[in-house]
Amino acid sequence: MRLARSSNIGPVTFRKMLDRFGSARAAIEALPDIIAHSKATRKIILANREDTVAEIETAKACNAKPIIFGDPEYPHLLARIEDAPPYFYAIGKTELLGKTSIGIVGARNASANGCGFARKLSHEITSAGYVVVSGMARGIDGAAHSAAIQGTSLNAGGTIAVLGGGVDVIYPREHQELYEQLCDQGCVISEMPPGLKPQARHFPRRNRIISGLSLGTVVIEAGRNSGSLITARFAAEQGRDVFAVPGSPTDPRAAGPNSLIRDGAILCDSADVILDAIRSAEQNAQLFEEFHPFNTNARKSSADTTLSPYDEIFASLDQDAAIRNDKNNTQLVEKNELSQKISEPDLALKTTERLYELLSSSPLLIDELIRTSDLPAEQVSTILIELELAGRVERHPGNRVSRIAK
Repeated sequence: MRLARSSNIGPVTFRKMLDRFGSARAAIEALPDIIAHSKATRKIILANREDTVAEIETAKACNAKPIIFGDPEYPHLLARIEDAPPYFYAIGKTELLGKTSIGIVGARNASANGCGFARKLSHEITSAGYVVVSGMARGIDGAAHSAAIQGTSLNAGGTIAVLGGGVDVIYPREHQELYEQLCDQGCVISEMPPGLKPQARHFPRRNRIISGLSLGTVVIEAGRNSGSLITARFAAEQGRDVFAVPGSPTDPRAAGPNSLIRDGAILCDSADVILDAIRSAEQNAQLFEEFHPFNTNARKSSADTTLSPYDEIFASLDQDAAIRNDKNNTQLVEKNELSQKISEPDLALKTTERLYELLSSSPLLIDELIRTSDLPAEQVSTILIELELAGRVERHPGNRVSRIAK
């Protein structure tokens, strides 16, 4: 843990050092020699022992269990990715980490139809005995987790939430109840130290874990600059399936999934598409072989002296730096949401826009809109009249309403 928290040592470098020296202790002992041979500007600075002990104590205080790669509980699929986290913390049912999983991600400002479809997929996937992985964000993530939790008593599935901050830090705040349910009935994990508040740069790192845990990742509603597309890119780079739920070309939230389908993602219009892919993958012995690439017995117990001195380690330092500085891994939405100074526009306007965000170009039952928005029926009716007069929504037969396509 001390080696993993050292400055400039990322997941790739950590893995290279274990491969070279056989253990973290041996790697730490070799650090003075590595630093002496280094000509790079990125110097390794070993993490303070006291800081590491304090992190462990903080984790114990919130009942978070460290899962270190090489442990039997470390997920096999996650261990296969090049930049697998050296360790992460988990609260809840850690046995879910060993089950076959599917990631479900999407827009935070998701429509009611999008959230409804996410709930449907999640329910059917967990009913089949599989695990749903997501990021506990607003919108699609929250809908997927909630549906999975509601079905946990009826099936062998479950859900895992991967957080951008510490495993004990609830974000967003309105997901307090969902977080408690996840800790009790599902599993919450994070590679960040307990107590760390999430920052925008943490979320792309979180996204690679969502895709790394999963056989495939489903994208439901995502703008062109959405973090969900980062998750989809990670999934493709990791050799996993990417599923995309198509949407109306007039809805900006459909731009991401539609572009993924155009680029070769699997069109997903039902849970059967996902379940068929899972069952096909399960028949592939390579994905489910017993050999764990990072188990303790598989590690070298002594240094590999056949390599030239530290060249691979220096190269991995550059690779970790490139991953940290990748401009393609930017989530502007996260930055806006994490701003400490949030403007306070008129409450009525905020409520109107929040309701409007739930609508899409596909007609939605007004009763469903009321249920999803959690607003009084009278208030929803008043807002819809205002939006209709403004030319932003239109009514349809069967007490349905939709956005007016621009």
